[in-house]
Amino acid sequence: MNRLAPAAAAAVTLVAALASAAAARPLTLDEALALARERAPVILAARARVDEARGRLLGAAVLLRENPTLGVGFGPRVRGPAGVAVEAQLSQTFELGGRRSARIDGARAAVARAVATDAEAGLRALREAAVAFYRALHAQERLKLAARAVALAEATLHIAARRHQAGDVPVLHVNVARGALARARSERLAIEATLTAVVGELRIVLGLDPTVALVLQGDLGDHSRFERLAAAPRQDTERPDVRVVAAEVREAEADLRLGRGLGWPDLGVGVRYTQEEVGASAVLGTVSLTLPLFDRGQGVRAEARARERRLRVELDATRRRAGIEVLTAIAVYRQRVAALVELQAVAPVQEHNEALARRSYEMGQLGLADLLLVHREVLETQVDFLARQLEAASAGIELEAAAGALR
Repeated sequence: MNRLAPAAAAAVTLVAALASAAAARPLTLDEALALARERAPVILAARARVDEARGRLLGAAVLLRENPTLGVGFGPRVRGPAGVAVEAQLSQTFELGGRRSARIDGARAAVARAVATDAEAGLRALREAAVAFYRALHAQERLKLAARAVALAEATLHIAARRHQAGDVPVLHVNVARGALARARSERLAIEATLTAVVGELRIVLGLDPTVALVLQGDLGDHSRFERLAAAPRQDTERPDVRVVAAEVREAEADLRLGRGLGWPDLGVGVRYTQEEVGASAVLGTVSLTLPLFDRGQGVRAEARARERRLRVELDATRRRAGIEVLTAIAVYRQRVAALVELQAVAPVQEHNEALARRSYEMGQLGLADLLLVHREVLETQVDFLARQLEAASAGIELEAAAGALR
């Protein structure tokens, strides 16, 4: 039974590993963006605000703002023949001065603002999702590099131990190699923690179930999706943040028209039936006008006029900022790519140097300190190379977001 225990434990471990791999979900950048559009909380909340704005439009589009008024009066006659006197009146108030049209235009502008706010929230959520995806992909590649560094440190320790047994090097070499291996293993564990953290952030952004394992698929160095935009940036429509302010300007204009309309009287039209005496009744048409002597919409007009002026200044500033951000994002992206290219050319040479240094140490032609120095130089170059890839990819995402092209 004791001999079967290790085999059973290995079988259980293998089954668990296979089950975990089967449950793992491959995730590409396009899939991450699709999930963000579908599940990101900020996008769902922004869509709910659009429904709220459409409800306002529904209320503004009602034909008459006030309902008809029906009044009935009756009571005993105090003089003349005994009986009950009856009077009834039905009236309807109509707004003048184009107030209904102004409310409808204001509600439509509010819907446009909500739609643009939804698009702006979506753009922020997609940017956050894309950046989180690339950070997780970078941590995943960084973990591979750390595993390779551990393998190299183990090989170095093996060589140092074999040479020590042969009497070629002192035990100091073994101890130093063992320390280098411990540092490499510690670094790998630290990067595993970083990967866990950034994948957790990605889950939050995408609204994913924490029990589903993620396997990120993508090439951190593939920036082809950004090159066309960097070469010829184009905007088919204005950015969402610009459209938000433009809609607010239209809303302020509609409120200004509404304030002007409040200077017009309300027209009341109705009909009145009266019977004061037995056998004597009359039907009268009624017309009434409110007299806007005190409240003529002065406050509404003043507030709307000031808001319109402020928003026009903000609109110009937002459009100017959008243009600057696009040009800046292009320049930053190109500079990040140039920094990446500088390291990309020497990466194969560094790996070749590492292999040469390991063979030289094994043959006694190179000291351990020199070998570890070469290892550190190669590792740092590779780490820097991955960092430059992440920076270029992040700059590409910022470019897409600045141009409003991130979808």
